[in-house]
Amino acid sequence: MNEILIAQFFHVLAVVIWIGGIFMLDLMLAPLLGRFIAAQDQRVHLLYGLLRRFFAWVWLAGGTLVVTGYGMVFLYGGFGALSPPMWIMVVLGTCMVLLALHVFFAPFRQMGRAIRREDWKAAAGAAAKVRFLSGINLFLAFPTILAGVWGIFGSS
Repeated sequence: MNEILIAQFFHVLAVVIWIGGIFMLDLMLAPLLGRFIAAQDQRVHLLYGLLRRFFAWVWLAGGTLVVTGYGMVFLYGGFGALSPPMWIMVVLGTCMVLLALHVFFAPFRQMGRAIRREDWKAAAGAAAKVRFLSGINLFLAFPTILAGVWGIFGSS
């Protein structure tokens, strides 16, 4: 195996963990919480606990994506050697990582502070921001993944 194949494997694995997690939390689990847990304080506590665990994996996946993604740029010969779809993937992927950092350091941390103050309305509002911004990342994942597939398989 060569370095690019190993980097690609870990890159795709990290995408599956991160984007699959967003898909599961935003589109499946979070909507069900409102239907099955009536008490807002219990709902936001549960969602916050899930997000805390998820963000631990996002840090690992995001770090892996940055290291493998930019590492592959240099394995391919640098930014000047990238094809247009690879450029799209680099730019959108970087935007996604920056957005994930914002989600963690702004609304997610606001949610935690609101829970500690027992301000359930503010916690729910911060949770809604987390879901909205994560939804943007989920939306951005589609063209990013498409660009990656196009860049690897479309040129042959």
